[in-house]
Amino acid sequence: MNALTKNYKVTRDVERGEVYFEIGGFWKLGEMQAFLRELNEAAAPIVAQRTPIRVLGEMEGFLPQDRQTGEAIRNHLMMSRKYGLQRVAIVSAPVLVKLQYRRLSQGIEVEFFDTRNEAIAWLRRR
Repeated sequence: MNALTKNYKVTRDVERGEVYFEIGGFWKLGEMQAFLRELNEAAAPIVAQRTPIRVLGEMEGFLPQDRQTGEAIRNHLMMSRKYGLQRVAIVSAPVLVKLQYRRLSQGIEVEFFDTRNEAIAWLRRR
């Protein structure tokens, strides 16, 4: 598969207040905005119950994004904080993606992990 090819999956566990996503490739602004809307839809039932939201993102194969797309991600993260985003665990992100995501998520509790199990343990720690 071409490294620029987009792929993603979004799921949730309303009882735990968790949203999960997997994402890879390089995204144009409009495509990323559509993905972010899907994340909002997944989080909506959690927002409605007014509980903290925790997010697990698996980013293996995700590429650093252009400035506009990065700003869309940052704006989404800042808006999500207002709706209860508590923490974000990122798994398997390439080094350059980690650097970009750290910059985009300043002010939000974000940690990076090598394994999903480590990420979930941290995410669920109270």
